[in-house]
Amino acid sequence: MTTIELVSSRVRAIRIAKGLTLHEVEVASNRRIRAVVLGSYERGDRTLSVRMAIVIAEFYGVPLSYLLEEPEKPAGKTNPVTLDLRRIRMIMADSTLSPRLNSTLRSAVTFTGEIIKLRNDWNGELISLRSSDMTLLAAAIGIHQHELEEILRSHRLLIEAK
Repeated sequence: MTTIELVSSRVRAIRIAKGLTLHEVEVASNRRIRAVVLGSYERGDRTLSVRMAIVIAEFYGVPLSYLLEEPEKPAGKTNPVTLDLRRIRMIMADSTLSPRLNSTLRSAVTFTGEIIKLRNDWNGELISLRSSDMTLLAAAIGIHQHELEEILRSHRLLIEAK
């Protein structure tokens, strides 16, 4: 069942995954989405109207259902994914990356940075992401979760369980 807290967290997650501050969203949306209002939606302090949900979804380039509907539960049990943050930083320093891959990796770095803050996990070398984290990240980037995992795997950013 979708709750206000879930909708609020999805609105925040998409902004963070895009690497934007509240102010940057306001500027980039030509003030159609005000920073203070967006922050209120993200905290669940303000009711999100359907009209504004449509504006936000269009701005981020995601389907309205991403913001308003609970994601489908994946079939079967999925394991958490461990990312090598050291390798991500090393690859991000490579100026020869394609813009699309660079954008995907930047989103992954931004997203994992927020998870690190939320968990107060500052070891800085590895981080475990839950399946739901990967689902949100893939949705925020606009690709399927298996595509995201393949990109991360192909660049040796996933630490596979033995």
